[in-house]
Amino acid sequence: MDFIKIENAFKTFDGVHALTDVSFSVKAGEIHGLVGENGSGKSTLMKIIAGSLQPDSAKIMIQNQAVTSYDPLAGMTHGISVIYQDLSLFPNLNVLENICLCTQIIKRKQFYSNKKYIAKVKNILTTLDADIGLYDLVEELPIAKQQLIAIARALNNDAKLLIFDEPTTALTREEINKLFSIINKLKEQNTAIIFISHKLDEIMEICDRVSVLRDGHLIATKNIEELSIPQIEQLMVGQSLVYTKNSDAGLDKNADIVLEVKNLGKKNNFKDISFKLRKKEILGITGLLGSGRTELASALFGIAPSDCGEIFIDNKAVRIKNVRQAVKNGIAYVPEDRLTQGLIMNYSQRENISVAMLNNFKAANGLVDEQKITETAEKWVATLKVKTDSIYKTVKTLSGGNQQKIVLGKWLEMQPKVLILDGPTVGVDIGAKAGLFKTINEMVEKTGMSVILISDEIREITANCHTVLVLQNGRIKHILEKPEEIDDGYIHELLENQKQTIRKVVKDE
Repeated sequence: MDFIKIENAFKTFDGVHALTDVSFSVKAGEIHGLVGENGSGKSTLMKIIAGSLQPDSAKIMIQNQAVTSYDPLAGMTHGISVIYQDLSLFPNLNVLENICLCTQIIKRKQFYSNKKYIAKVKNILTTLDADIGLYDLVEELPIAKQQLIAIARALNNDAKLLIFDEPTTALTREEINKLFSIINKLKEQNTAIIFISHKLDEIMEICDRVSVLRDGHLIATKNIEELSIPQIEQLMVGQSLVYTKNSDAGLDKNADIVLEVKNLGKKNNFKDISFKLRKKEILGITGLLGSGRTELASALFGIAPSDCGEIFIDNKAVRIKNVRQAVKNGIAYVPEDRLTQGLIMNYSQRENISVAMLNNFKAANGLVDEQKITETAEKWVATLKVKTDSIYKTVKTLSGGNQQKIVLGKWLEMQPKVLILDGPTVGVDIGAKAGLFKTINEMVEKTGMSVILISDEIREITANCHTVLVLQNGRIKHILEKPEEIDDGYIHELLENQKQTIRKVVKDE
């Protein structure tokens, strides 16, 4: 039976159609995936389901009963809760207060008492296998535990429908496994689940059905067994673009060596790392979480320098002990966490693009050449096809994919010899991924730069890389250079073998 059913939903904003005749339903005890590019209408539809946004017109039914008056409080009363990407917790309150606050609001209680909820909250946290103290301050807890608090808050409200909005963005694979276990347990208890994610492999792993939105229209709703990742991509953007093989031309094995690393090591992070990177080469680095991928990138960019080993740029030994030295030697770095490491969110797109290379914008009088900054920002916004109506708007107003293009533009302006991309498509929708990889490959051909691509999305690696390093426990376990080795199935097999080894070690211990 459908827990909630929406028929013929329409919603416009200033004449722009956010939803056009969308009909959508979620069954009790179902995990329903919702996918689409940024701007496809996912957020609008979820806000309507949660009651925080009124449609222009729609028929809404909950458990076969028509709903005429619907707002956020009505949504919570019906047991509908959203686990937002930012979790929407009160950081200055403790765990118990955060979990119980919504219940107080729903029951319209003027006075608050902890005591009556303690037993129930303890039971919920035990069910979630959450090792969290009731009086722990939320702001002092890691993100995975904060997410459990948000789920516990919904369960305390007797949740019948849980909406997860990009829930795995900041989680490790181990934490993702635990979250999926919880979601499946909720499904067994007949809770309806809506799971929103840009990570299509997760959609395939966890969902029973999938609905695809494009430009405010519902394109299709299908059972998961009827779909593959390329088919979902096709429905989302009209064609499967992201993983088209970009490196078919091969690599010139006689090209100059731009970067060489010999026996690089950092205590408790990685050891004996040696490789060569040639001009125009895209070198992939993958491995399980904790394999040392990001730590290696941080060392090459001088964020957390190596303890030992040698680094050569154009066959000349260099020291990279800080970011300034890395930039001076032509190394640029696009980090996985663009929000805190890649961008200044309250600054404009124009300022973010110019901030890394301010010395390049000095006029003859020693002052900053504002006109040159503006021209440079406009150049990269046009080149990278950033969807914006003004370079003076803050980057926080952009979608995830367009934010990533701003980070990329900032470092491409440097004209680097080596561009390190660490998880460049985290939180980026499928269409924006296609654009990013197309741009990166074009810039490699145009400028002759070399790229180190770090990713746990294997199809990104196999589609774009000439050589692949597979890391395990901080060491290079495999070097893949032959075309038949740079294959999705083969790399998945290598990583699965690593997982089996880890499971055996844990079991033996």
